[in-house]
Amino acid sequence: MSSEKKSDYIIEHDDYTHWDINLGDKKVHARRIPGRFRNIRWAVMASLLLPFFLAPYLTWGDRQAILFDIPGRKFYLFDITIWPQDLIILALLMLFAFVLLFAMTAIAGRIFCGNMCPQTMWTDLMTLIERWAEGSARQRIKLDAMPWNAEKIRKRALKHLMWIILCTTTSVTFLGYFSGIYDAWYGLFTLQYNVYEWVSFILVFVLFYVSTGYVREQVCNWICPYARIQAVMTDKDTITTTYDYHRGEPRGRRKKGQDNDSLGDCVDCNLCVSVCPTGVDIRNGNQIGCINCGVCIDACDDIMEKVGKEKGLIRFMSYHELENQSTTHRRFLRPRPLFYIAITTATFLGIMYGLFFKSDIDINVRHERSPLYTLMSDRSIQNVFHTIILNKTEHAAKFTLEASGIDGLISNLDGKILELKTGEAKKVTLRVKVPQKNLTQERQPITLTLRSIDNPEIFKVYESMFFGPKR
Repeated sequence: MSSEKKSDYIIEHDDYTHWDINLGDKKVHARRIPGRFRNIRWAVMASLLLPFFLAPYLTWGDRQAILFDIPGRKFYLFDITIWPQDLIILALLMLFAFVLLFAMTAIAGRIFCGNMCPQTMWTDLMTLIERWAEGSARQRIKLDAMPWNAEKIRKRALKHLMWIILCTTTSVTFLGYFSGIYDAWYGLFTLQYNVYEWVSFILVFVLFYVSTGYVREQVCNWICPYARIQAVMTDKDTITTTYDYHRGEPRGRRKKGQDNDSLGDCVDCNLCVSVCPTGVDIRNGNQIGCINCGVCIDACDDIMEKVGKEKGLIRFMSYHELENQSTTHRRFLRPRPLFYIAITTATFLGIMYGLFFKSDIDINVRHERSPLYTLMSDRSIQNVFHTIILNKTEHAAKFTLEASGIDGLISNLDGKILELKTGEAKKVTLRVKVPQKNLTQERQPITLTLRSIDNPEIFKVYESMFFGPKR
C-alpha cells in the first residue's frame, strides 16, 4: 500500500471508491456497545431531550414559562414576551442556528447529525425500545426471518406499544408549547382538540413514528438535504470519522500477540460496520451515510485493545492529516471556521441585545408628506405625524405622547392620556405647532416621547424632523 500523499482528499485510495450505500433493500440492526463516544452521545441527548420534554411544565407567575401563543400573537420565554414587532429576534435566532450548523460542519463534519439531530436522537430512542422488546441485534435479525407466531406477535406488539407511547408523548409535548401542556393532555384524553390541534398532533406523530421507527437511516442518506450540501461546507482540514488505511491495510484476522508483518492492524472483524447506525463501512472511505457519531471508533478501539494494538485505527482526523500521516493543531484557525464563528458570535450578541434591551412599548412614526407643513392663521407652522403606538406589556396601561426640541412647541396631545389594552396597537395623529419666529432652519430635529403613566421608567423615544418654510 503506497503511503505517498494524495491530491484528492475524498477519493484516492482504491478501496475508497467502493462505497457501501444502503439503498433501503436491507434493514440495519446496529449493535450497541459501550464507549466514550457512546457516553458523549447519551450526555448530549440527555441535555437536549430532557429540556424538551420537561420545559413545558415550568411555570412563570400564572402562566407557562415557555409558550408560543399564536392566537395571541406573542411568544413567552420566562419573563420575556416577544411580539410580532420583535420578530427580528426570531430571525436572528434562525440565522444563528444555521450559521452555527455551518461552523460545526466546517470544523467537524456531520457532528450535528451524529449527536444533536432530532432524527438521530429519536431513532436512537426507538432502536433502544426495539432492543428492550426484541433483544440484541442478532436476535432481531433472527426475529425478522422467523415466521409469524405467538412470540413474534408478542414482541412486535410490545415494541409498537412503546413506540406509540413515545411518539404520543412527543406530539403532545410539541403541541404543549403552543396550546399549553396541560390543555394539550386534557384535549387528547377528552378528544377535544380543534382541527388545527388534531392536524398538528397527527402530523408530528406520523413523522416521528415513520421516520424514526421505519425509515431511519434512509432519512440521513436520501431525504435530508444536509447530507447533500455538507460537501461545500467542508475542506481537507475538516475533522471526520476516518479509517487510517496506511496503518490498517492490508486487512487480516489474527490472534492477540500474533505478529504478521504482511498485514495491517485491521483484523477485518467488521465490528465497525455492525455498530454503525446507518450501516456504512467506514473502511471504504468517507460515506454519504456517515453521521460522525463515533461509535465505530469505540468498537475499533475495543478490538485494538483486545489484540494488543494501539488504539486510533479509526479516529477523528482530517484528510490532510491522513494524507500526510501527521497531526495538526491549527484545525480551528482557518478562514472558513473563523468566519462562521465570527458571524455566529455577532448573531448571538444581537439576539441577547434584542431580548434583554427590548422595550415594552413601541412607536412607529410617519411624517405627513403632502403637505410637509401648513402655515396656520396665527402665523405658526404645523406638522402632522401619523403614529402607531403599541402596548407590549401584559396589562392595560395609560400613556402620554409628548413632542419637544423647539422653543414654543405645542401639540394636540399635550396633557392627553392614551389608554391601550395589552397587545393593542392604536393609530394616533399628532399635530405639532411651532411659532414661525422660533424656526431657525428649514428642518429642525424634534423628539417624540411615548411614556407610561403607571411606570415612568417605561418609555420610547423617537427622533424626527420638523419642516418649515425655506430660509
